[in-house]
Amino acid sequence: MEKPSGNDSFSLLYRVGFRINYALLHVMGPAALTPETDPLLRTKKEYERRRDLHLAWKAHQRP
Repeated sequence: MEKPSGNDSFSLLYRVGFRINYALLHVMGPAALTPETDPLLRTKKEYERRRDLHLAWKAHQRP
């Protein structure tokens, strides 16, 4: 299994950017939207997807 990169990267820069973006959306984002159109839920799902890929890669690296 190759290390996730590009749009699947879970780098420190992505994680810091996610935290900033998530906080801004939480404070200044739209009031209430459906789950399909809510940017807060969409960013959270993307974070979890990338984290799961990273954890799978880390588990694959262990002997």
